[in-house]
Amino acid sequence: MSENSKIEWTHHTFNPWWGCAKVSPGCDHCYAEALGNRFGTKWGVDTERRVFGEQHWQDPLKWNAKAATAGERHRVFCSSMADVFDKNSPPGARERIWQLMRATPHLDWLLLTKRIGNAERMLPADWGEGYRNAWLGISVVNQEEAARDIPKLLATPARIRFLSMEPLLEHVDITPWLRPGAAHENVIDWIIVGGESGPKARPMNRSWVESLREQCAAAGTAFFFKQWGEFMPVADPINAPPVMRKVGRKIAGRELDGRTYDNIPEAHP
Repeated sequence: MSENSKIEWTHHTFNPWWGCAKVSPGCDHCYAEALGNRFGTKWGVDTERRVFGEQHWQDPLKWNAKAATAGERHRVFCSSMADVFDKNSPPGARERIWQLMRATPHLDWLLLTKRIGNAERMLPADWGEGYRNAWLGISVVNQEEAARDIPKLLATPARIRFLSMEPLLEHVDITPWLRPGAAHENVIDWIIVGGESGPKARPMNRSWVESLREQCAAAGTAFFFKQWGEFMPVADPINAPPVMRKVGRKIAGRELDGRTYDNIPEAHP
């Protein structure tokens, strides 16, 4: 699934720049910040974003040609080391993303942001109801973020909308936004759930994951379980339910009740 990316839910990862600033509890132990620091890219509101040369920007065109030859659609996670809707993005870089999206009709671009409030004013003039090959998503790690940001996502034009609930930090009820209701006509099409990894990882409760799986099943929403993170549920002969024990990300894996969940919404032709 991840020819050019180790992220399970995408084929490729493309970063128009490196650099960001923390805006959420989910950012506390940011993997991108740690990686960026190793290569001299500092995180923060006023820090300089790292930009890349022309060869880097040619990669999506190559991926598009390969997908076209294979008669397939490939997903591109845009900005794993940044945020597309960062107000401090390098001049002209975001506009160049829109150009790339228009030039790569065989790629589905996954735009994941923690700044959905900026999105509508930063989208291109020809966005309309959303580019056919653009999926718009937000990070949601707790109930407060769900209540604050999901309505903003639903109000922003997009063909497919999704939530990345990683690292999931508490039980979250998203049922009000999975089906059309009196307050909104749009819905969330895809839920990605995962625990936190890294030396300071916070455990994710099994019941939180099961609840989201059940919420998605009831609404017919695609559910993707990415990973447990550093902790996994381990059966305890004395205490019930199973306790979360730190075993490491590789051992914890991504199975839930003995199977993997790799559901993905259908892309637009």
